Amino acid sequence: MGRFLKIRFSPWEVVINLLQIMAGSLLVAVSLNILLIPHGLLAGGVSGLALTLFYLFKIPVYLSILVINIPIFWWAAREINRQFLLYSLAGTLALTIFQPATYNLIEPLQVDLFLASIFGGGLSGVGLGLVFRGHGSTGGTDIIAVILKKKKNMSIGEVGFYANLLVIIISLAFFPLDIGLYTVISMFVAGKMIDVTITGLNLNKSVMIVSNMSEEIGGRIINEMHRGVTYFTGRGAFSRENKTIINCVANRFELAKLKHIISETDPDAFVYISDASEVLGKGFTRKK
Repeated sequence: MGRFLKIRFSPWEVVINLLQIMAGSLLVAVSLNILLIPHGLLAGGVSGLALTLFYLFKIPVYLSILVINIPIFWWAAREINRQFLLYSLAGTLALTIFQPATYNLIEPLQVDLFLASIFGGGLSGVGLGLVFRGHGSTGGTDIIAVILKKKKNMSIGEVGFYANLLVIIISLAFFPLDIGLYTVISMFVAGKMIDVTITGLNLNKSVMIVSNMSEEIGGRIINEMHRGVTYFTGRGAFSRENKTIINCVANRFELAKLKHIISETDPDAFVYISDASEVLGKGFTRKK
């Protein structure tokens, strides 16, 4: 729900958000026109339904997206905050403008179905990620997800999964099996690229260290790696001993040095390393 929370933006931030939404919508439109449509592939959510109607009945994609979103926005106007609604309206209108505008402007890429699904999904994912970074959406299932999160406590990921599942079932009912399978690949790649675009490439690791020499390890991390550490007090469930636990964040290139410090200082230390998808603060990303 994080990316849909109500936040007050300055006029400059509003401009930046709208530019990201416009750029993202353009990338989604280009992906549809040069990769997905020429190869008969589908996409997730409302775009997938619009593509299905286009393949079966030759109804323009942009028109279906616009018509399907009308009742969704009517519902959303009474349920979600106006800021997200307006940003989403901007994204939806931009997509319905850019899709027909670029339809014959760029030649379709002559690649096989596998590459089309990979790069079509990737380009769409980057575009959608930019739209989400602009605190908006391209309408459809993202808005439905926000409403259902509020009314039924359904997660956004759960709603997206069911929407994509519906598209896959439709594709298997009306199109060859290979189209449905390649569409699954495209959706998977799109989801990954959305995450990468929103949070950036994950180069950071969160490290928890349980040791009887925590002060020594912490001091070496500060002095040799110039990274901050935080001490927690914990108690071993088996030993019943109180221990000082170290938490620190390092990027992947510093991880080898950190592990060397730990093993050299206390070979018996217990170390837990996990991904830190986004880190804000001194020495990492600064964000207002």
